[in-house]
Amino acid sequence: MLKLTPIVAAVALLAASGAYAQQAPDPQAAQAVQVAQASEALVEAATPADAMPADSVQSYEDWLADFEQRFGQTIGSAADGRVFYAGMAVISGDNAADPHYGTQLALAYERAMFDMQADFILQNYGRLKARTVRSLFDDLSSDKDAFDPVELQKAAADGGSRLEALFDKALVLVDKKLDSALAEEGVPPDEIQKMSVEQKKNLYKDTLNKEMIKSAYQSMQGLVPVQTRIFPIQENNKSTMAVAVIAVQSEKTRQFAKDIARKRPSLVKGTPRAIQDLLPADKKGYLDEIGLRFAYDAAGRPMLLAYGRTSVPMEPGWSASRAVRAKQNAQSIAQSLAEANIVEFMNTNIQVSETTNVGDINEEWAKQITQIDNGKPGEVQQIKERISETTQKIVKSGKAQAVGELRGSSVLKRWDVKDGNGVTHVGVVVGWTYDQLDNANAIEAQARGKTGAQLSGAQGAASDQSRASKVINNKNDF
Repeated sequence: MLKLTPIVAAVALLAASGAYAQQAPDPQAAQAVQVAQASEALVEAATPADAMPADSVQSYEDWLADFEQRFGQTIGSAADGRVFYAGMAVISGDNAADPHYGTQLALAYERAMFDMQADFILQNYGRLKARTVRSLFDDLSSDKDAFDPVELQKAAADGGSRLEALFDKALVLVDKKLDSALAEEGVPPDEIQKMSVEQKKNLYKDTLNKEMIKSAYQSMQGLVPVQTRIFPIQENNKSTMAVAVIAVQSEKTRQFAKDIARKRPSLVKGTPRAIQDLLPADKKGYLDEIGLRFAYDAAGRPMLLAYGRTSVPMEPGWSASRAVRAKQNAQSIAQSLAEANIVEFMNTNIQVSETTNVGDINEEWAKQITQIDNGKPGEVQQIKERISETTQKIVKSGKAQAVGELRGSSVLKRWDVKDGNGVTHVGVVVGWTYDQLDNANAIEAQARGKTGAQLSGAQGAASDQSRASKVINNKNDF
């Protein structure tokens, strides 16, 4: 049996300098939280605090099955006001020793999260248009293999090979000047002397094509990963790395998303925890983390931790100053990714479409090729051609847009470390807390000349780098 890691769900962060008077939560917010908390006793009894193991498992499918068993809820089904989702995306390359591997991991996480949201939006809010085209033709005539006499001028006019086109052009020339005129056009002498005309007709055709178009537009609030996992995946006798995500959306997380978007106190509460129980104990531990986390601070108020990461493709010829600058720039990218995850949690508008096309083609054609030698019909060859093809195409497109204020967020940690393959990873941890919101409000108020009393208020072959993020939640956190 896997050894279970005790789960924590909160953090104490920056101390607020002063207090800030904020608007009181609306009655609807209070009602939503009460509904979410109604099943807490039952869930607590059914789910131990250490329900999510930190140890990696053999495969993506096993990982999901283990989660469902331990949490007692099927991924994709709604229960007790919460829904769990799962998604996976492979990195763009197949080499964990690529200097850009860290960036590829970040992009795979973004792809997994986008696909997860797109699938949910399409399933629950999408519209589908389906069109099927069926065609059948069968020539059973006694003369089905017979062709009309070759009409050179008509055959060439109908189009075809380059020789036919040249021959069509030559028909308007005087016979005596035929060879010389074509030669002037750059046609080789052997092609001038011998050409061919192809005749073709369809004897049998049986086709089916089905096109399905799905589209949707919807907003999504409060989607937050419970755990992420980086692991190798094998297919077609080859291996690559993948990022997998199990995320949750609940009445609690949606309510908190609304609250932080409006910069107001939240009625959502949880068990207070210490920061050392949330953040990795050492630098190497940050290699396991990617994406967003939902937790509670020392006062039991909800907060967010966002792990942004990328990599630095160091070049041997760089000077020390150039390498430092590259690392700083990479950390700025990582910080933007982390901050974007927080803003997307508040509210994301998603527009997606998916077009699927499947079908098959079964045809039989008769061909007659007539050789033209010095302008006169010569040898005639007849052949049969059978076509049997299966068509299978899919086109997906979409865009997501999120806009929100960063007030309440702050950088908690900057890190850089080399993995087992020598790739330099860099990252930034950004937190959103009510302590930092109070702090930012106090700073702004001070700049406006207000006093603290006026502000009373709320609150080679590369080795596989298989990793699982630190578990900080139990089911009741959501």
